[in-house]
Amino acid sequence: MKENAKYKDDFKKVTSILNEFDLCGLIEGGAPSDEYDCLTNQILSSVYKKNTRSQIKKQIIHELIYHFGTLNSNEPQEPYKTKLDLTLDKLLDRMEDAL
Repeated sequence: MKENAKYKDDFKKVTSILNEFDLCGLIEGGAPSDEYDCLTNQILSSVYKKNTRSQIKKQIIHELIYHFGTLNSNEPQEPYKTKLDLTLDKLLDRMEDAL
């Protein structure tokens, strides 16, 4: 599969997974299915660069804070921190399985 075709296929897979997890509740609230596209691009870039899970999780949290504005600080507090960490592990597990 050509690189561009692979990227498009991977993009669709990651978009579907992000929309299913709907980390900010935007899709459930009626947002369009492309709402998380900026995050999808960043995640795929990190995956292709072979960044660690920890790096990808930090990147997602950064976007939740600065792009989507859903977290109040750089370091989520308990019990939200543990719940978010578990959710991101599940999300990354699904992506690893899909890609």
